[in-house]
Amino acid sequence: MLFNYKTISTFFVVIITSFTVFAQTEYSISGTVKSQVGLDPIAGAQIFLNGSTIGTLSDGDGNFTLSGIPEGAHDLIVQSLGFESVTSLIRTDHLEDGYSFIMKEKVYNLDEITVKPNSQDWKYNFEQFRKMFIGVGPFSKNTKIKNKEVVNFDFDLDNRTLNAFAYETIEVENKDLGYRIFFFLEKFEIDYKSGRFFFYGQTFFEEMSSSRKKTRNKWKENREKAYLGSFAHFTKSLIDQKIVENGFVVKAEERDDDARYLYTDTVPQSQFFYQVDSSYYEYSFVNFLNVTYENEYEDITYLYSIAKPFDSNPRLLSDYQNSSITLISDSVLVDRSGFILDPTSILFDGYWAFEKLSDMLPLTYEISADLAE
Repeated sequence: MLFNYKTISTFFVVIITSFTVFAQTEYSISGTVKSQVGLDPIAGAQIFLNGSTIGTLSDGDGNFTLSGIPEGAHDLIVQSLGFESVTSLIRTDHLEDGYSFIMKEKVYNLDEITVKPNSQDWKYNFEQFRKMFIGVGPFSKNTKIKNKEVVNFDFDLDNRTLNAFAYETIEVENKDLGYRIFFFLEKFEIDYKSGRFFFYGQTFFEEMSSSRKKTRNKWKENREKAYLGSFAHFTKSLIDQKIVENGFVVKAEERDDDARYLYTDTVPQSQFFYQVDSSYYEYSFVNFLNVTYENEYEDITYLYSIAKPFDSNPRLLSDYQNSSITLISDSVLVDRSGFILDPTSILFDGYWAFEKLSDMLPLTYEISADLAE
């Protein structure tokens, strides 16, 4: 049975998403990093798993060893200043004896590195960027971009699109969750005509430390709040076959122009989430999945974010957290840890689109084994 849910103004976000991992065997890899010209070793290159706290640096001879790799598939990222980044998908069931990464020198265009932080246009664009990148949620006020001068913008007046790019790593400090985040921005775009936006890139997390027990306990509390009800939590609940026990309600959704239609019956996970083999699972469905998390209400900042200007009857009361997801391709693969092999193939709307970098947790986060009290 269908009923008209409500009219919408759709905002989609694509982001590299991180997930909780299982307690499992850890792996290590070794290799070398060299420049394309002369095959000279590159010292101090960053080698890390995307969306995690697992990383290392190459030594003076360009050699590295990366340990503590969880079972599953991972995007391995190699970064070094002045070189184009290298991304390699590694799977712990098909690891190589040694990895060799050849890096190409990066050539910058003048407009990529000429930033005018005092320009009024830049300040306005940066504020739009910050709202969409960091978010406006409960942890956003204490999440700061430390080197905002590396971000530049290009506004296309004809198409009414704002694109952002950074010639260096964007460094973010989240004092509410206790992480420093290094974000390697690949794409950021706001389309003002359609009301849609998206961004994606690679992330590396670094744990902040504190000698104060109160601060550590606050980080633990906030991390649990960020995790519960998130897409990461939903995916792990599917893998554990505990979506009902964990508070999720899933229904089918269809859209037509500016209206959305929600089926009243719930959808069993066997109709949209499948186990491919011992290591991989698959999201596969048509139209939209509408997901409600009934163990937590929306944050008040979400109501502010969806309120339309001059709305004479805005929604003032929080409801359960509600999100929609749709697929760009026929299916999306995830591994046992929840790693999405192609995160650009899935789009989020609603509460999951509201949750952005200030709500993001590393792949190595475990809700039952977080900061000791």
